[in-house]
Amino acid sequence: MTGPQARKAPRRCSRHNQGHIDPSRLARLEALLTGMPGERELRLLLEQLDPGAAGTFTWLDPRNASLALLPETAAVPVQVLLELRGRSQLGVLVTSREGMSRGAPLSRAVLEQVLTRLQEMIPGSALLYRSDRDGPVEQVMSARRSQAAL
Repeated sequence: MTGPQARKAPRRCSRHNQGHIDPSRLARLEALLTGMPGERELRLLLEQLDPGAAGTFTWLDPRNASLALLPETAAVPVQVLLELRGRSQLGVLVTSREGMSRGAPLSRAVLEQVLTRLQEMIPGSALLYRSDRDGPVEQVMSARRSQAAL
């Protein structure tokens, strides 16, 4: 159909499409701590991370906890997942809808605060890996395996 009765196709612009978010551009920061106490003691310590009015602390299952935070100066919620791993390790994952193109300063600050707090609560702990410092976990772990083989 042509003329004034013709329907125009809706104009689509990907940058304004709020329904689609490219997950590769969202903040995702990981860290791995070693030197953790036994599982029962560690669970009690992790519960001290409860942010109170600034968010919620939830046990997802016996080995995984979640902190949902809404920092007072930001409109972007930040999710912190804590994973109790074997060999006295604790995995920390910080995610948010904050874009990594600008370095995700809010998400990095949350990661820094959580790691600092954990190391204060657990003096014998050590930071083994941090994605914003060491790169992707797959790259770091494969490099460590090849060094161990030498």
